[in-house]
Amino acid sequence: MPSSKYAPRLDEPAPIALANTIWTDRAGVHDALGEIDDVQSWISAVGGRMNLTPALGDTEVVTLAAAGRLVELRDAVRRLAAEHTHDPRSLGQSKVPDQTTAISIVNTTSAASFVRPELVLDALKPTRRDVWVGGSFVDAVTAVIARETIELMTGPRWELLRPYVAPGCAYYFVKEHFRREWCSAVCGNRARVARHAHRHRIH
Repeated sequence: MPSSKYAPRLDEPAPIALANTIWTDRAGVHDALGEIDDVQSWISAVGGRMNLTPALGDTEVVTLAAAGRLVELRDAVRRLAAEHTHDPRSLGQSKVPDQTTAISIVNTTSAASFVRPELVLDALKPTRRDVWVGGSFVDAVTAVIARETIELMTGPRWELLRPYVAPGCAYYFVKEHFRREWCSAVCGNRARVARHAHRHRIH
């Protein structure tokens, strides 16, 4: 299945949504950011959800370099998530070799000067928004996600991070409901079938 048929999962914090661009189906493991058009689609979807104002006008064509920086951040987040959750899945690993390298990537990306915070009034309530002030819009979104990664990792939700452990699932999730275990009903069914088969093999 080509990566263009991947539907972005936006039901998690942006860093985890980025990590979840590695996905699987019966054909194997896929990279939803494997093509420039896929990166453009994902940035449009996630950038629209984020409170990021494109002060410099419309988004431009995605460059290979900007796409590469987004993918590098994705791989760093997956490494950090795998380390933190003691992820038993080989799918949880990334191209980033260790946690120290992953943290360096997050910090370097976060320090990019493509965005600045701005205080605005929203219905008379003070609200923060990020404003794109230079470079490419992809880099601006990437920088914001890196900063959100730092906020996520240093806040209480990081302790709720879990890998989905159904067979073939590559996703992570923040377990904010005690009953949540699977990314979908299909994923849960696969896990139950696998458990049933394992019990029968043992007996």
